[in-house]
Amino acid sequence: MGLLTTVTIWAVFVATTLWFPFRRTRLGFAVYVLTLACNEIPLVLLAVFVASVAATLTDATQRDGATTPALVLAVLVASALVWIQVRARSAGPAFAAALTAGLGSDWRARLRPEFRVPDPLPSPWPRGILLPFQRHASGVTRTRNVAYADGGRAHLLDIYDRGGGAPGRPALIHLHGGGFTSGGKSRESVTLLNQLAAHGWFCVSANYGLRGQGVFPRSLIDAKRVIAWVGAHAQAYGIDPEQIFLAGTSAGGHLALSAALTAGDPRFQPGFEQADTSVAGAVSLYGYLGALGADRASSPAHLATPDAPPILIVQGAKDSALPPGVARAVADAVRERSAAAVIYAELPDTQHSFDLFASVRARAAANAIEEFLGWVRSHRAAASGR
Repeated sequence: MGLLTTVTIWAVFVATTLWFPFRRTRLGFAVYVLTLACNEIPLVLLAVFVASVAATLTDATQRDGATTPALVLAVLVASALVWIQVRARSAGPAFAAALTAGLGSDWRARLRPEFRVPDPLPSPWPRGILLPFQRHASGVTRTRNVAYADGGRAHLLDIYDRGGGAPGRPALIHLHGGGFTSGGKSRESVTLLNQLAAHGWFCVSANYGLRGQGVFPRSLIDAKRVIAWVGAHAQAYGIDPEQIFLAGTSAGGHLALSAALTAGDPRFQPGFEQADTSVAGAVSLYGYLGALGADRASSPAHLATPDAPPILIVQGAKDSALPPGVARAVADAVRERSAAAVIYAELPDTQHSFDLFASVRARAAANAIEEFLGWVRSHRAAASGR
């Protein structure tokens, strides 16, 4: 393959990341698949690009009269990859603006000291550049494939825990994405799970029924089984059962909100109707938040009540798999009915599954989510007079 051809292919690839040609339906999903890595780990791809150009240049048979324009185009491609990395800095201010808009300009000052996040939180830079594939955190142990119910792989979870935590600590349950047909507990939000576990949280990431086993409301029932399992093991793991939180990505975002908004609903707790499945708060990351069928209960927008817990909805402004319009509308609908805080954060230049890697954007999201959860814990303690 000649130098100009190589560079042109890269140029098309990078240009597609900068200016998405399709934002909906299957073509939009294809754009997401093609551009995710470029949008989150562009400097890794820059290294690959430079290596491929250098390899082509060292092959004399690949050099011709088009070498000079190819090199000019290569400089433009390299500059674009650097810019894609630089623009990831917008995630932090977007989160800060959303939290301030939803919680008030002095929300940090009103936090109780015991619920404030570690200061300072880990900076997304430069670790998001140098360690984009990080899957483990120092001191955090991951215990794989713990069964939370009968049913094989669909009912397994992983535990993230540093051990030795003080009694009464909080817990986070994570539910993966995959359109209710694929995915698994080891894929997204590993950065968030490791960070919270390193700071003393008890974290789990759970599988649930997919395809036929994931037809509504079966996957929602599974999500509630996970909540019930964590509650039942609260004493063993030193968890405060009133500080259990949910988070989910894509399809898991739908489950996180739906489970949070249907606490104790016997329809979604067959065989464990008496279990306490209430949660202290919920987070949806680039979630599919539309209906799953004709049943109104399959749409989170129709589930909100005045006693709903605080919710954080995070969406990428350039999500071509799930454009942000639905998530924004659901946030508005839940906010109208709920007495609790409903925060909507829309991240500029952000694609679907942005936390698949331990990128700058994923680390910024982990920091913002930890801050939101800290506010919820502080607010709950103040409201209960503790």
